[in-house]
Amino acid sequence: MDLHGGNIYKFQREGKKDILDYSSNINPLGVPKTLIERISQNFSLLERYPDINYIDLRKSIGKYNKTDFENILVGNGATEILFLYMKALNPKKTLIVSPTFAEYERALKNTDSEISYFPLKKIEKENKKYFDLDIEDLKEKSLGFDLVVLCNPNNPTGSFVELSKIKELNEFLEKNKIKLFIDECFIEFIANWQNKTSNMLRSENIFILRALTKYFALPGIRLGYGICYNKDIKDKINSIREPWTVNAFADLAGKIILGDREYIEKTDRWIDEERRYFISELKKIGTIEVFETNTNFILLRLKNTTSEKFLEKMLAEGILVRNASNFKFLDNTYVRIAIKDRNKNSFLLKVLKKI
Repeated sequence: MDLHGGNIYKFQREGKKDILDYSSNINPLGVPKTLIERISQNFSLLERYPDINYIDLRKSIGKYNKTDFENILVGNGATEILFLYMKALNPKKTLIVSPTFAEYERALKNTDSEISYFPLKKIEKENKKYFDLDIEDLKEKSLGFDLVVLCNPNNPTGSFVELSKIKELNEFLEKNKIKLFIDECFIEFIANWQNKTSNMLRSENIFILRALTKYFALPGIRLGYGICYNKDIKDKINSIREPWTVNAFADLAGKIILGDREYIEKTDRWIDEERRYFISELKKIGTIEVFETNTNFILLRLKNTTSEKFLEKMLAEGILVRNASNFKFLDNTYVRIAIKDRNKNSFLLKVLKKI
């Protein structure tokens, strides 16, 4: 089974050409026009190496996050930053809040870290179903570990831990000499995220992972970054990283799109409206459980079939969804779907009702 969504190439090689990909969570507005225009005007960038220290790129990202560029590390997608951090920290024992992104485990296995998992709790309250993090229980269970890994907002559950709880958790972990790694690659889909990010804490104990992949619809450009206030960890990462892993067009992208207010405002309007509509309509289908989400994907539990059978039926209709049964603590009745534009979402709803 694929560890990630977006593997449409596999099905295209099998002859399925026209596939609507609901397995990867990419902004349906597409690549910002400002970037397309600037790339078309700057093909000469390919004739020279990017700045090996990426100063202007890091300044752009720093301004976007209201922090100094010295606190920014850039890489070839968020996965490179993730693997570099785990290698630099080299934790002996790690606790991963789950179900969550599979690459944390893969990165940690490269360091021979002993890995354990802390489960999110399934909650039903006021006719809403969602996953929640028990901070008190996590604090108790984290003792004896070197690192806690948290995806926030979480993939695949869509759950989000408020900043006050992150602050409480981090103070406990720091007191007990336990580092906190927070993946915020989906945080921009949350309203007023700038006031809710862990970056507000400016903590040396927290490492924050981000990417331009999802919100700015750039999975092919491969640009991720880390926010870090710990000099020792920054120095260690810089000592082991390879040079020029961010290509010239990715470098350009990070300087251009973070200031594209029109694209950002249009995206914020889309996700706010479409998320409410899509969840409301999905809940009308009685044979699935719908979990509340804070981001641009929705976790579903199938009541009358398995993930594999469901995937087969959806593929027959030309739609690829994410089989979520390989996430820790989820069984073979879970799938994850993206949120796209109204026309595509309406089509998917029609197919769901049909099958």
